Amino acid sequence: MMAKDLPIEEDFRTPSNVMLPDDRSNLVGLNSIKQLHEAIDEYRLDKSIPENIRIQFATAKNLLLYSYYVYRFFPIAKHQLFVVLEHAIKECIGEQAIQDYKKAKNRKQAKNSHRFSMGLKLSLHYLVENDLIKNEDFRVWQEGKAREAWERYRIQVSKKMDEENLQCYELDESEVDYDGFNYEHDYVSVLANILPKVRNSLAHGSNYLSASTVHDLEIVTTIINKMFERAKWNIESTIKE
Repeated sequence: MMAKDLPIEEDFRTPSNVMLPDDRSNLVGLNSIKQLHEAIDEYRLDKSIPENIRIQFATAKNLLLYSYYVYRFFPIAKHQLFVVLEHAIKECIGEQAIQDYKKAKNRKQAKNSHRFSMGLKLSLHYLVENDLIKNEDFRVWQEGKAREAWERYRIQVSKKMDEENLQCYELDESEVDYDGFNYEHDYVSVLANILPKVRNSLAHGSNYLSASTVHDLEIVTTIINKMFERAKWNIESTIKE
């Protein structure tokens, strides 16, 4: 049986089609390279972050941008983002601090239980436990809290209408206690467990193919910026003391 040629969109590009958009980009709502560029450009690392990290980050963004033309660049861009993230954590925190953290975690583990190893999962848990990233840093968590607070308000209004026998009640967003609402979803712990699994899947071979990488760009940008910001603040506070 003769092997078939690869589909045009999957094959090696030629000079004549290298800048043609991949049809799959349009199928996921990307109508132009400008649209994708605007979505990517929103996320930037602070200029105080080391240049080598910002260069690697820009490389991931460029891969993501060129995914408009080669759809299979999306998972490669996603993987590069996680590579940058792990490098940034080691650069910011220091490998020795993470090594010490690993030893301390393993000492607390039962004899035959899971042992922590150096890697992205350990590094992310270090950030969580040391408050270098927090739930409120992330737009997804903030939106989740807002939705839950609004739903709680609607329930309270419904109860009020029943108790006071009201026929109607005009919902007023100013009555929603967004700040005082206790939203218990621990988003950063979810990230610390999920991101390493996704990174490992991409690193060890995967058929994963998705254009959701801009969302990952937002997550990685937030983690790196907040981590460096708080680590710097902690150092400055220690010096003042």
